[in-house]
Amino acid sequence: MTDRLLLPMLLEATRALDAGVVEDAWNVDLGLILGIGFPPFRGGLLFWADTLGAKTVIEKLKPYQSLGCRYEPTDRLLDMARTGGTFYDNC
Repeated sequence: MTDRLLLPMLLEATRALDAGVVEDAWNVDLGLILGIGFPPFRGGLLFWADTLGAKTVIEKLKPYQSLGCRYEPTDRLLDMARTGGTFYDNC
């Protein structure tokens, strides 16, 4: 249940970064902690994703992809999985 709720939120946060709606991962995480009450002890949604790793996130998405594009990994996430990158690489 947790994955089914958090993964689309993570993908949308990734899209916001790609579209330039937010400047960096830190801003996304702070907004989610202060705005919707994401658990601060997790460090924020993108920080949580970094602790899992992009490859693991993509694996978690696979069972849900039949539910539609909401669960399709973004290009950024796929690139991070290929290169071993993280959302906080540039912070």
